[in-house]
Amino acid sequence: MKTPSARDAADVIRSRLGLEPVETRRFPTGLCHHVFSVTASDQQKCVVRIATPKTKRLLAGGVYWNDFLRPIGVPLPRIVATGLEPSEIEFPFVVLEQLPGTDLSQIYQTLTSAEKLEIVSEVVRIREKVSALPEAGGFGFAYSYEEPPAYRTWEGALLAILERAQQRMSHSGHPGGSYVERATQTLSRYGGYFASVRPVPFLDDTTTKNVLVEQGRLTGVVDVDQLCFGDPLLTVGLTQTALLANELDVDYVQHWMNLLRLNRQLRRVVDAYSLLFCVDFMSELGQRFNKENQPEIDVEKFVRLKSVFETLAN
Repeated sequence: MKTPSARDAADVIRSRLGLEPVETRRFPTGLCHHVFSVTASDQQKCVVRIATPKTKRLLAGGVYWNDFLRPIGVPLPRIVATGLEPSEIEFPFVVLEQLPGTDLSQIYQTLTSAEKLEIVSEVVRIREKVSALPEAGGFGFAYSYEEPPAYRTWEGALLAILERAQQRMSHSGHPGGSYVERATQTLSRYGGYFASVRPVPFLDDTTTKNVLVEQGRLTGVVDVDQLCFGDPLLTVGLTQTALLANELDVDYVQHWMNLLRLNRQLRRVVDAYSLLFCVDFMSELGQRFNKENQPEIDVEKFVRLKSVFETLAN
């Protein structure tokens, strides 16, 4: 089956912007879309996100939420053109302005503690803007308010992440299956807390990726294809897992929890969310996603995630 290519991205720029691409390169990150940076003949730089039929709903969700979030001050890139039912190429696409900056993960080790504090302070301010949007009629991820989240409880939404991880690992002969049950047992200790969570909106994936930084300052956030409704601390836990999985310090997360004035109990909730994502990260190893070929399970990464899990579980 054909997959989106740099040629497709160049064709989008020609047909929609009337410009000739002079450089087209694919971003190495991302699991769903094929994302390209295109420099046009007038030196304008754009990002072309191309979906497959399987991921088209995510692309449409990104267009929907962009219309909600940019007007309230969330620094998302401006949409230049869309083609969810394109005629000129085979795949759905969105063209975005290319914001300055680099993913936080790529420059994290160069940042001072003060710069990390400034960046995460802006992330917290963005979170407050998003949380002012209306609640949803359910918990979990949503492409729009017209398609509310699928789960009646926040705990149900969390367990669905573990169920997805279990399915991935069972299909690939994965060695991490036992960690699903351990993470499930940990989450069960917080049933009372989960029952108190309201379905408030938050950006679930503004972690060490999708947060753009330049000269120690946040310049924008990207790739908001869905909004999550539930506990915003989930993002803190995910960020902690991402840092630990890459053997980085967690100063950024400590600043985040301090800004939110989390007590000891809530910090334990963050650790429980981190365990959840340790298992989720394990399940991604060996998955093809949008890669050309099925990769082998990265044993070194798996061992690292096991170590992170054991440390957080104690």
